[in-house]
Amino acid sequence: MKQSREKFVAQAAGAPGSRPAVAEDDGSGFRPAARELAREKTAPPCENTEAARADRYRAVFLSRLAHELRTPLTAILGFAEILLNQEQLTEAQRNFCERIQNSAQQLRQGLNQLSELSRMDAGRREIHAEEFSLQDLLPQSCAAISRTMQRQKSELSWFAAPDLPMIVSDRGMLRQVIESFLDFMTNRNSEGAVVKASAEKNARGFVIKLEDDGELLIDPGSVGVLDLIEQQCTTNFDLGLVIARHHIDLLGGTLSIKNRQPRGLDIVLEFPSVLPDPQTD
Repeated sequence: MKQSREKFVAQAAGAPGSRPAVAEDDGSGFRPAARELAREKTAPPCENTEAARADRYRAVFLSRLAHELRTPLTAILGFAEILLNQEQLTEAQRNFCERIQNSAQQLRQGLNQLSELSRMDAGRREIHAEEFSLQDLLPQSCAAISRTMQRQKSELSWFAAPDLPMIVSDRGMLRQVIESFLDFMTNRNSEGAVVKASAEKNARGFVIKLEDDGELLIDPGSVGVLDLIEQQCTTNFDLGLVIARHHIDLLGGTLSIKNRQPRGLDIVLEFPSVLPDPQTD
């Protein structure tokens, strides 16, 4: 019985088949290394595991929240559009409907960005490649911003070269990139601004050029950079540019932002005609 007890104590100390180095306190309050090791083996799970689990729960919650709120927002936007098409509205009624529409559009934009951030947080690379024409996509992207430009009494024009190739890429992701930068240009310019968009073929695939006549930026290359946005995030479109930069990388594209003297900003987006295979990167 005594031998079995000693064997049990030895195994508990982490040294099977032998006696523990020290079984009791030596009076100084010091605990031997063997006992400290035993404590480490029975320590609670690492805090990082709990943090990772909390991050996953948060990502799932935010994604579901954004999805659930899109349905009522779509109805609000639809009815606001119907009301705005009524000719018998008074000026005050039209202003109220436009405010409803603008607020709902801002909220939907925020929800879309929230959903996209949750997917980025989870490390998903959901790219849906399809063949489409940039001659159709560019006008659609510009039309989505044109109503805002009209309210600001500003001008938005676009041009798509007739020799543009057919594209194999993620249509929705590319459109979101274009609209994010057009939105940025719209919001950074004052009333009466002029914004231009064009698309043409090049050696790599195609290039989309956006330009305005607004004030020069101190550091054009910092537009949409995550570190700066964390310090001074004041509007939704800033966050949209962070996501747009991420999408550009996923689509195999490049981004160039430069001031144009004496005024104006040039944004150049270059993409391959065929989406690169991530397995060959």
